[in-house]
Amino acid sequence: MSTRDLSINLIALLCLTTLTWCSKSGGASLEEEEIPFTYLSKIENEPGFGDSDEEPVGTPFKLPAGLRFVQRPNHPFDPDIKKLHGNMNTFYVDINIVADSTWKGGEIFFPAGLVVMNVAPSRIQNGMLMDREPITMPPYGNTGGNDTTTFYLGVACMNEGKGLPWEENNAPDTRNYPIGKGMHIPKVVTKNEQVLKFLSLLKNKPHLKIKQHYNPMDAYRPDYVQPAWMEPYSVIQTMFWKLTDENGLSEADLRELMEAIKK
Repeated sequence: MSTRDLSINLIALLCLTTLTWCSKSGGASLEEEEIPFTYLSKIENEPGFGDSDEEPVGTPFKLPAGLRFVQRPNHPFDPDIKKLHGNMNTFYVDINIVADSTWKGGEIFFPAGLVVMNVAPSRIQNGMLMDREPITMPPYGNTGGNDTTTFYLGVACMNEGKGLPWEENNAPDTRNYPIGKGMHIPKVVTKNEQVLKFLSLLKNKPHLKIKQHYNPMDAYRPDYVQPAWMEPYSVIQTMFWKLTDENGLSEADLRELMEAIKK
């Protein structure tokens, strides 16, 4: 199966999941509940979103002084769930940071709306961190001075028609996980008003924090049934693609999203 076929299949699966969720939830339990806005317009001509191959724009993301990003291509993916941060899991991005002698340890913050840009040669999706994530970085010297700290951010896809980073995973450490190892770098924090409104709906929902992995290739088994715990994340991704690539979100879409992500 080609990369494009796999992408199309996943998109179809996510759309089917959304319809299933809507039918199971009844779609009306939030009918009388207020929502902060009733429409999000589609994103047009925004670099890095949708079908755009341009570099995304926004506020440049920088680490605090004493820290720098590095590549770690030969480091195996570590599935320890404690190393995974985020409230979305369409794919994972490996983040590798080295400290110098000026770093005394502490928390760093990866903001909601952070775009992790594809730097792989293939035309695959950019990713977005959907909520603010604090990460504790040990002080220089606690891991031998030059060791790299590696963790993973769970992100949503920003480009419905592009390939997914995990589609070519064949190595033993990655083939059962949605990890795009060595494919993305944190780039900018979006200022797009429609995206920021979307992200505001996901704030203060600690129950969305990812607590287990999934194998993305399971979805292509003929007997596959998506586990219930995955349903909110599938709805989030489907609705985000409606914003980035389709016609935006109607009030019905927003109510469906809110129903899917409620505790």
